[in-house]
Amino acid sequence: MPARPSPQTDRLVSLIDAIAERPTDGLTLSEIARHLAVTPATCHPMLASLTSLGWLIRHPTRRTYRLGPALVAVGRAAARGLGVLDVARPIMGRLRDETGLTCFAMTPGEHHVAIAEVVRAPGPELHRLNVGAQAPITPPLGIGYVPWAAEQTVRRWLDQADAPAARRRMERAIDDARRRGFAIEQVTDVETRLGETLGELDEHLEGLDTLGAGAAAARLRTLLEEIATEIGGSSDGGQIDDLDPDRDYRVGAISAPVHDRDGDLVLILSLRGFAPRTDGQAVEKTGRLLAEAAAEVTAAIRTVDAPA
Repeated sequence: MPARPSPQTDRLVSLIDAIAERPTDGLTLSEIARHLAVTPATCHPMLASLTSLGWLIRHPTRRTYRLGPALVAVGRAAARGLGVLDVARPIMGRLRDETGLTCFAMTPGEHHVAIAEVVRAPGPELHRLNVGAQAPITPPLGIGYVPWAAEQTVRRWLDQADAPAARRRMERAIDDARRRGFAIEQVTDVETRLGETLGELDEHLEGLDTLGAGAAAARLRTLLEEIATEIGGSSDGGQIDDLDPDRDYRVGAISAPVHDRDGDLVLILSLRGFAPRTDGQAVEKTGRLLAEAAAEVTAAIRTVDAPA
């Protein structure tokens, strides 16, 4: 579906681009109006608003407008977001080669995590997840992210337990992930396919209208989230207290956090595609490799973000 035209947005972007081309001298009101093909009276309210927000600054004598300090933070945030994936991508490729597993980089959100990058292992995939797919942070889903999330997200996840015993199991899962440095999702086929289906539905919903098929798909997604919540109330969340090297586990994913220089969570690296049964020794080794790789990405982006 083609994007609906937005002249106001186009005008704003054109304005910022024009001033960015003259970062030192800036542009006067008349020059900006000519560039945008509008009158100065039409242009002035937008300039006044952007100046009050710190997006622009106005020279007191020359009456020119230049880019303001608020855009510095915006630019740094954009550069940091892009830089994280640039740093992570080769390390994800190395992980894929060392483990034979598909490596995902996921960005954290308040209610969902979204796939930002995928480095795929060779061979067929039973359930293919693509960049942009989302998964809800709803038990039993979410243990790969929640241990390193904001406290309010952790509380909301725990509050979805339907019994004190289930909540205690979920709390232990969080503690174990933090202690190990990586989270293990030991899940059933039903739980795994449920999370993947929810992610696929998110992709399809974007292109549908709010009536007919779109509304039906939205209702289906809501129902599946409710089912996930019901499963989460009775599931142990893949809880593994102590890895037994000789025991086989049904591993859905292993995940580890990447933090920026301020300690904020910016990515979750996750390995998927395990064999139906994986012994505890292999799980531990893979988890350590992943945690070390995530720490390597963290160290690299902190170096990139460090003040000159």
